Amino acid sequence: MIKPKNLIRHEFIGLKVKVYKSKNKYMEGIEGIVVDETKNMLILETSKGEKMIPKKGTIFHFYLNDKVVEVEGDVIAFRPEDRIKRKVK
Repeated sequence: MIKPKNLIRHEFIGLKVKVYKSKNKYMEGIEGIVVDETKNMLILETSKGEKMIPKKGTIFHFYLNDKVVEVEGDVIAFRPEDRIKRKVK
């Protein structure tokens, strides 16, 4: 079960997310559903189509039920299968 405490060890596909801060100011505020994930990108389905958001240099807000979980992209900038196996403090 996905909880705020263990979010970064789970699959992101299907979760609602918003770009809170980014090195690229034009990406701030983009929100949608994660449809795919690579080592360096989250691909979101937004109201204006699919958007590719780089993980590095970006802070994401993931929405889990009634909670908002802030995740730094640098912490999750790994292949999904490697990120799930990693131990994070």
